[in-house]
Amino acid sequence: MDLIVTSTSEQRNAIETDARAKSHLCWTCGTCDNECPVNLATSRLSPRKIVRLASFGLLDELLRMPEIWYCLTCQRCVEVCPNGVQPAEVIRFIREESLRRQIVKWDMLLDYEKLFGRFQRVRLHATIRSMNGKLDTVSDEQWYGWLDAPVEPPGTEITPRTSSERKVYFRQVTGTNITLCLTCSECTNCCPVFYERSVFDPQATIRMVNLGLTEELLLSPSIWLCIGCGRCSNACTQTVKGREIIARLRRMAIDGGWVNSRLPYRLKDAEKLIYPRLLDEIDACLGVSSGRTLSSDIG
Repeated sequence: MDLIVTSTSEQRNAIETDARAKSHLCWTCGTCDNECPVNLATSRLSPRKIVRLASFGLLDELLRMPEIWYCLTCQRCVEVCPNGVQPAEVIRFIREESLRRQIVKWDMLLDYEKLFGRFQRVRLHATIRSMNGKLDTVSDEQWYGWLDAPVEPPGTEITPRTSSERKVYFRQVTGTNITLCLTCSECTNCCPVFYERSVFDPQATIRMVNLGLTEELLLSPSIWLCIGCGRCSNACTQTVKGREIIARLRRMAIDGGWVNSRLPYRLKDAEKLIYPRLLDEIDACLGVSSGRTLSSDIG
C-alpha cells in the first residue's frame, strides 16, 4: 500500500516563518544525516527526514516523533549543509511547540534534561574504558552504575607551571586566542554537554592550559567528551576558540603518545553501545508508545 503525503501549505509556512530554518532549500542530499553523531551511532535520528517533513508542513507528524528529542543540539547539521538549511532550528521549533501544546509536560522535560546530564557520566566512563582498551559491551549494572553515580572531582592541589614550561605548549595552540580568556563562563554556559564540572567543562580546560597544566589534560578523558559543536567558540566575546583548543589537545595527545592512536575509533565503537541505550531511556522518559510516537494526544 502506497503512502500518500499531502503537503499542508499553511503549516509549512508557519514552520518556515517561526523556525527560520530555510527548510524549503533542502534538496535531501543527506549531508546532515552523515554528520549527525546520534544518527551515526544509532541510525535513529535523521535530520534530513525532519526537515523534509517540515517542508511538507506535516507539523502533527513532527510533534509525535520522539526523534526530535534525540538531538544533542550540537548543530553540526547546520555547519555542513551546502544550502544553509538549519535542521537544528526546525527541531528547536518543534520542541517548543510540543511544550506549548503540552504534548511534553514540564516535569517530563526536567526529567529529560537530568537524563542528558547523567548521560555525560556514562560518556566519561566509556571514554576511560576506551583509553585502556576497546569497550565491547555495557551491562545493565555498568550502565545504571555509571548513569547514577556522581563523578567526584580529582581533589588534588593544582600547581601552575612556570612561564618557560607554558611556552612549550602555547606554541602548539597559537591562533586560538587562549590567553585572552577572562574565565567568564560564556563557553560553559552554552556547552550542550556541560552538566557537571567534574565530568567536562570547557572553561576549566582553557584555564588549565593557561596555567600550564597541559600534560594533565593530555592524559585526561575529559578532552574527548567535547562533541565539536563550536558553540563555545561562537559565544566567546574574547574570541577564544575553545573547539580548536580541544581539537589541538587531542592531536597533541595522539602525536605525543599520551593516548593510543586508535582511541578515536574506539570511541566511535563505544558510542554505538551507549547512544542506543540513551535513546531508549529518552523514550521511557517521554512515554513513547510501542508505535514509536509520543503517547500524549496532539492538541
